[in-house]
Amino acid sequence: MILLLTLLACSSRVARPSPPAKVPLPSQEVIAGLLKNGKQAVAQGQYDRAIGLFRRLQDGYPNAPERPEATLLLAQVFEKRGETIPALVEYRKLASEFPQAPQAALARIKIPELERQLPVVRPPQESRIIGLHVWPDALAGLDDRELGRLRQSGTNTLFVSVVRNRTFPFIVEGGPAKGAPPTPTAAPGVYFKTDWAPVLQDRLSALVGAAHRQGMQVWASLSVRRMDWVHSKLEWADWKFNSQTGRLERVETLDLLHPALRDYLVGLLTDLAGTEVDGIFLAADPPSEASEGFSTTALRKFEKDLGQPVDPSRLLSAQGRERSLGYAPEFWRWLGWKQREQSKSVLGVMEAVRAAFPGLMVAVEVHPEAVTNPQAAMAMYAEDLLDLRRYRVDYIALPVTSAQGSLAAKAAEIVRGERLLLLVDPTDKSGVKPATLPAGTGLIYKEKSGQPRLTNQGR
Repeated sequence: MILLLTLLACSSRVARPSPPAKVPLPSQEVIAGLLKNGKQAVAQGQYDRAIGLFRRLQDGYPNAPERPEATLLLAQVFEKRGETIPALVEYRKLASEFPQAPQAALARIKIPELERQLPVVRPPQESRIIGLHVWPDALAGLDDRELGRLRQSGTNTLFVSVVRNRTFPFIVEGGPAKGAPPTPTAAPGVYFKTDWAPVLQDRLSALVGAAHRQGMQVWASLSVRRMDWVHSKLEWADWKFNSQTGRLERVETLDLLHPALRDYLVGLLTDLAGTEVDGIFLAADPPSEASEGFSTTALRKFEKDLGQPVDPSRLLSAQGRERSLGYAPEFWRWLGWKQREQSKSVLGVMEAVRAAFPGLMVAVEVHPEAVTNPQAAMAMYAEDLLDLRRYRVDYIALPVTSAQGSLAAKAAEIVRGERLLLLVDPTDKSGVKPATLPAGTGLIYKEKSGQPRLTNQGR
């Protein structure tokens, strides 16, 4: 008995086993063995074993360079078993996480192929969009109850700003005095999950799911010309010609012709489309002004394409006492080239994103001058409504007021079949009436900063 008690006492003092040490990244031979055994299991029809081996490499060794191959093999196993959704998940993971890997090219082909096999789960598109533009600071208030209220009031689409820059959205009415510098806000970033930009809050995916349950669509709104989190060391900034000093100056907007920026936008907007938004709304603010677009990339490409160099000082000049900007005859050749190249770049990005998400819709915003004064729109904003018809654009959007009653009809005539979205101020008492609009034309109620919100106000 004494011996038994002694043994029990000794055993109680034995130290508990320590947690297992972290396993270092295995050697190349071990990873190669996992892939080899997984491939052999597939060849032998042992799909469960193959899935386990590929998952082990994926989940256990996140830094292994063989992860793209393992992800592709895993997707192919699911496809062999007829499991379309898991296969699609793996192909999308491959395309988004490893866009430069050789296997990603096959994934981008397989994604639309498999998506066509899935039943359509998006809410049905109604004949006319009645939308509400939502600033990021109102996202938190869009709960199920508020979405239900908006749906009952006739709203069937939300257009959500998903980006915040350093000064967002702009100076409110009654704020700082005219001419005072804008008040800086918190750090810039985005409101959806991505590895391509600082994530302020991941709110978009939950909103999309809640809105779809209410039978509402959700569009993400952003401008690809301004993303303040992009570091200046990347040298993606656009340049403008200062006619007062005769020099080129860096600006806060981005050079849409920079090849690295294009690749970046494909990655960022692919993640945005992955939130299951119904469309992406390309905002026109800030526009590419007449004095902008003179980046090194643009100047070199123009000379290569047209066989002549560009001298901004010859294209633009300050004239008269007020030093207003004047345009040389050759300016229009440069401007037409700039507009076409910028449109081709941006809408080329959207086509790359649509390769992964074929159901994604795209809207492009233009200024009213694109309809009323095309030459001015080209000069001031690098916009050409007729040129936009060359691209796969689902909607053209432009802001209007009740005083511009004929603008919508003229715009609908120009776009010829592309559907039209009108951005209207909800405080405009005369208002634009849906019944007076051309068939298929939608409305987006867009509040100005500082106005009372349409959401959570019981209106």
